[in-house]
This record gives sequence, C-alpha cells and structure tokens, in this order.
Amino acid sequence: MRYSFIHPKPKRRLDRESRLLGVFFVITLLMVVGFSLFLWIKKGMLVDEIGQMDGEIRHFKEERADYNRQIERILALSGKYEAIQTGNTLLKESIRNLFDLVPDQITLTKAMLNRDGLVLYGVTPTKEVYNYLLLAPLKSVFQRNTTTFYPLKNGWWRFVSVNEGSMESGEEE
Repeated sequence: MRYSFIHPKPKRRLDRESRLLGVFFVITLLMVVGFSLFLWIKKGMLVDEIGQMDGEIRHFKEERADYNRQIERILALSGKYEAIQTGNTLLKESIRNLFDLVPDQITLTKAMLNRDGLVLYGVTPTKEVYNYLLLAPLKSVFQRNTTTFYPLKNGWWRFVSVNEGSMESGEEE
C-alpha cells in the first residue's frame, strides 16, 4: 500500500545550510587558531626584542656614566687649566709690575721669584737711591725686607735684597 504518489528522495544527514554553516564554522575556527598562533609568535618576538632593548639600555647607561665621568674629568682639568692660566697671568702681571718698580738708576742683574718671596740682585749708585726708589715700594708689597750691600771699586753698590711674606700670602695664613 502506497500512500504517496512520488517516490521518496534520499535524505542527507546535513542539508545545504548546515554544510555551509559547518564550513563557515571551520573557517572561523582556523582563523581564530591562526590568529592565536600569530599572536603567540609575535609575543615571543616582542619578548626577545624587549630583552635586547634592556641590554641596549644597560649599555647606553654605562656609556652615559662613562661620558659623565669623562665630562667631570675634563671640567676638573679645565678648572685646573683656568687656575694655572690665571696664576700665570697674575705672575706675569706681577713680574711686569716688579720691573716697572725698578727705577732707571738701579740695574737688576738677577731676580728670583718664588712662593715665599722675591730675591733681587743688582747694582745701585748709592744706598739712598735704592732705599728711596726701590725699597719703599717693596716694603708696601712684602712684610720682611732684608738688603745687603757690597761696595764696588767704581763707588757703586752691589745689593742682594731678600723680600719675604707678601701681604696676599700673609692674609691667607
């Protein structure tokens, strides 16, 4: 007995929409797995880059510390150079002033300048010329002045003047 006028068609387990849905589900699953794999690989690369950058940062910090030490050393040397340059300029000016103090009547044969004072060797026509024209300015600069005179055959006097303890060094002590 037949109740249908058509022959039954074989039914598939999955219809067309279900298969299409399955394909999209598999594609989506593959995309998610692929994206997760991409992120995992990228994360590993970023961790490696971070490690490299940390090493570079340490290296740059060490270089900066070296440069800072070099800058400090150069600044210290520059300060020493400036102090020496200033001292030399002052010494040069002092020597120029010293020779400006010497009158035309007195001839210096030797002058020795050191930290303690000044020693002058020279020739003067008379002791009074020396005392009035050279000793007075020397007394204003130095605390102790000792002069020894030696007579020469021509009537002039050879002298050795030892001047110690300048006013500037006396104030510092």
